[in-house]
Amino acid sequence: MLVVSGKGIQAMNAMFWKNTIWFVLLGMTTILELVLIFRKADDRRRTAAVYLTISGMTFCFEMFVLSYLKAYNYYPKIFPDSSADDNIAGNLFSQFSVSATALLLTVFDLNGVWKLIFIAAYSGIEEGFKALGIYRQHWYRTWMTMVSLLLLFWVAKHTCAAGRTYLKRWLRYLFIFLGLITLHEHLIVWVLRLTGIRLLSEHVLPDKEHSLVVLSAFYMLLLGVFVMFLYFSSIRWGWKLLLLAVLYFGHWLAARYNLILYKESWMWIASSISIWSMYGFTFLLDKLYGSYPEPKP
Repeated sequence: MLVVSGKGIQAMNAMFWKNTIWFVLLGMTTILELVLIFRKADDRRRTAAVYLTISGMTFCFEMFVLSYLKAYNYYPKIFPDSSADDNIAGNLFSQFSVSATALLLTVFDLNGVWKLIFIAAYSGIEEGFKALGIYRQHWYRTWMTMVSLLLLFWVAKHTCAAGRTYLKRWLRYLFIFLGLITLHEHLIVWVLRLTGIRLLSEHVLPDKEHSLVVLSAFYMLLLGVFVMFLYFSSIRWGWKLLLLAVLYFGHWLAARYNLILYKESWMWIASSISIWSMYGFTFLLDKLYGSYPEPKP
């Protein structure tokens, strides 16, 4: 039974009001933006799918810059004993916030002035977080955020426009894969890590964070492509079962060579959770994007 002392509770409260509360407030603004977006959107299912796709884009960008290039650090103090997980938590607030803003601008068809207003707001938040000591830049600078947001707003506009119409097969697969990154990385990979059920090796590369980023990306790519092929292909079920067996064997092989570390007796259960949740998320995104009639030549 876990017992927390009075001093421990006081320390947790102090961390919450000094660090965590600001990220919570950012999260609340994100929820407000999403409420406005879905009230305005004509096709809420596709809007949800596009939001997951855009979030996948921002997650890939932020994790590469944050964890691989070590541009900055977040200190929400949600996981004070794990700097890597605390960084990821801070990244999630940032990722979902900027993705919601990019979609909001597109759904409401807001002009360039509004884009400048939001860019100024995020720049102010970034500088404010620095002043509060809950965010620290290394080689990264705030002006880079301004440029990145301009690019994100442009990409989000075109992604949203494409998402409202018939998607060519390769583009549909790309959009679904990006959505899978949002869902699977956050709800499965990270949760399994936090619970200690499954960990990715930190010793593939000399740098621990580089190892986590590279191994996580490699795992996501292999599993995502395999499962999407199983879901969308028209091959016979016998071949699908064979490919499914290959997936399980791959997880066993990764565990055998300590690329993936499992809690005792959890390997097959955790592998099944990962594989079948990926299949379920693929089904969900496929249904959210729906089907539009192919345009006539």
